[in-house]
Amino acid sequence: MRDTPVYKWYLLGSWALLLPILILVWTMDRSRPYPIWPFLLSVIFCFRGYMEWKYIRETRQHQVSILLAAVSLCFTGLMILILLLKY
Repeated sequence: MRDTPVYKWYLLGSWALLLPILILVWTMDRSRPYPIWPFLLSVIFCFRGYMEWKYIRETRQHQVSILLAAVSLCFTGLMILILLLKY
């Protein structure tokens, strides 16, 4: 991404998505599981995969980012299911 003209927007979008995670680290109770953590990670991976797919498709790095997003979304769904069954 560093060699593309949209690298500035890529960094800006990455920081905009990372900022809520940093805020949640300091404000949420970490003793309980919250499905928002893996969901926010999957949003970051989706953004990264989209930017890589759109601007550097020939490197095929977007496949790894999209796979990580899918795994993270599955983990989020599993976590929500476990929490629903527990309570």
